[in-house]
Amino acid sequence: MLSTLPRIRRLYVRSFSGLPRKVWLLSLVMVVNRSGAMVIAFLSVYLVNSMGYTATDAGWVMGAFGVGGIAGNYFGGLLNDRYGSWHIMIFSLLIAGLLHILIGQVTSFWPLCILVFLTSLTADAFRPANRAAIAVYAPPEHLTQSYGLQRLAANLGFSVGPALGGLLITTYGYESLFWADGITYWLAAILFLVALPADETARPLPSTAPASAAEKAPRPETRPGYRQPWLVQMVLANTLVIMCFFQLFSTVPVHLTANGYTEGQFGLLLTVSGVLIVLVEMPLVYLADRRYRPLFVMLTGSALITVGYFLLPVAAVVGYSLLLVWMALITFGEILLMPFTGTYVARHAPPSRRGEYLGLLSASYSLAFVLTPVLGFQLAEYFGYASSIYTISGLGVGGLLILLTVDRAREARNRELAVR
Repeated sequence: MLSTLPRIRRLYVRSFSGLPRKVWLLSLVMVVNRSGAMVIAFLSVYLVNSMGYTATDAGWVMGAFGVGGIAGNYFGGLLNDRYGSWHIMIFSLLIAGLLHILIGQVTSFWPLCILVFLTSLTADAFRPANRAAIAVYAPPEHLTQSYGLQRLAANLGFSVGPALGGLLITTYGYESLFWADGITYWLAAILFLVALPADETARPLPSTAPASAAEKAPRPETRPGYRQPWLVQMVLANTLVIMCFFQLFSTVPVHLTANGYTEGQFGLLLTVSGVLIVLVEMPLVYLADRRYRPLFVMLTGSALITVGYFLLPVAAVVGYSLLLVWMALITFGEILLMPFTGTYVARHAPPSRRGEYLGLLSASYSLAFVLTPVLGFQLAEYFGYASSIYTISGLGVGGLLILLTVDRAREARNRELAVR
């Protein structure tokens, strides 16, 4: 046992080595921002238990969040390619902070839907800009590690956010949740301005790749992302698998509270997930990136997520200890899936459209966020939460099968371009 400790330490050191200073600074901004990520974790419970909305109404509000995210990710990616990542990120942090606070002041259904939509639109514009900035800052051989570090930072903050959110709800009520989330957005914006003043990411990338890159590989066609078959398949596959995963933020908390678990216990599950990511994501990503093809890693992660959700209804009945095992299973799934999807798209996207391509990938998360609560709560209302979870998990299996075809579609497109 003791003899393995030096090897583990060396693995940790290697997994963090070679990352540029600006990647570390952007990760620090992410920690501050995500440490206040409380609203999304408790929004469905807030709507049902505090506001008195039906499960269907809660699903529509959560769906508005997802629709805003789709728009924010796609248009954030387009604006990134036009104005540069830096401007999009600072705008997103400042405006989203204000809108999070306003959510807690609105009680009427339609105004709440509109405000939640606008909040998600501005907040999610940050995602493709952030990913595009990382692709500029990080050397190619460290791109997956850099995306892993960003996820590590987000989850380090998220490991604090839900637990703090549960404490705030218990002590001060739900309104404090929205204020805390908004203030952390503003703190992240201040840190961003101080640590990362306008740099090369404040300008759009050139429309052509560097000559050295062009010599190594055929120049990909700079067509819009929605016309690239491999990207469309990637977005569809990711949407279905992430629908399975995002039950965690819609039907799962309501299902668990209906089975006698408290908001605090649910918050602790999310904290456990965040802690696991902090402990193992970087070395696991480092090893997987060097030993396996990205598609194989993504397929493995997708399989862990879908299998995990098929086990959830049983775990909820057996007891909290098995729920902790379930959370660990889907956490390893997201570790193996999410950093590699970003790397895959960033590596194969034309430089001048990288923001758009990454925006479409990010939009798949928001599309999943639309579909999961709407479909999940509708199914739960008529057939029960267990049936809802099993059905959406089946869609995740479909996504896994589509993911198998992505490499083939991309290679076919490259061959088609080569003969032109």
